[in-house]
Amino acid sequence: MDDWSDIKLDKNVPLPTDVRNVAKYPWDKFDVGNSYFFSVEEGEDTAKRLKNRLDQSTRTFAKKQEPEWKFTLRVRLENEESGVRVWRVA
Repeated sequence: MDDWSDIKLDKNVPLPTDVRNVAKYPWDKFDVGNSYFFSVEEGEDTAKRLKNRLDQSTRTFAKKQEPEWKFTLRVRLENEESGVRVWRVA
């Protein structure tokens, strides 16, 4: 007995655009020595969660560069705002 005999397959459904390739952050604009402070949006996150998300994003982007880019991230308090500063170091 075929467990799949009663399914109906769809035809001509277009593939979705791969949203993972859409850049959320401007890493391509960073030159060595540049930095940017990302502040924590109220009610959105903690600085630690923001740092984790930015860290993953920079690592994913950096691996695709030739030679591989390097970023450093630090949780900081700047102008009484909590956030994360990201530096391009190589």
